[in-house]
Amino acid sequence: MLKNKKINHRLIVKIILLIFVICSVIGLVKFINIPSSIKETFALATTIKPETFTELYFEDHLNLPKMIERHTEYSFVFTVHNVESKDVDYPYVVYLQRDNQKIILDQGNLNLKDNEYKSVKEDFGPLKILGLKIVVELVNENQNISFWMEGGNPPTAQ
Repeated sequence: MLKNKKINHRLIVKIILLIFVICSVIGLVKFINIPSSIKETFALATTIKPETFTELYFEDHLNLPKMIERHTEYSFVFTVHNVESKDVDYPYVVYLQRDNQKIILDQGNLNLKDNEYKSVKEDFGPLKILGLKIVVELVNENQNISFWMEGGNPPTAQ
């Protein structure tokens, strides 16, 4: 019975291609309607993301000023290193802190390209208060570094 019927191969190929296209369109529509949390999970599972962070540190940290002396100028250098995989603006503030009092010494903004770093030298003094903390804060990064300076010889009345 089948011997006499001629099989149309072109028609079969066209039907298979049509079924494939219909299945692809249905799959695409289903993928578009997937909740964003599942899409994000899929993207995280299949994408390698570099670790991003910002480094903030004192240069020559072993030689930071430790004692407050009268009539003495002080300085230190801090560095910001951008490892965020994008350009970032870093507003910063440098201040003296004693108890709840803050005295701003300097503030500025560093615009760093990816993997760029910048060092900033801070000069201050002479100081007349005893026991204080010097703080460098990256405002938008919720990140800071600090060091303590203890009082040396107390100032005499003038």
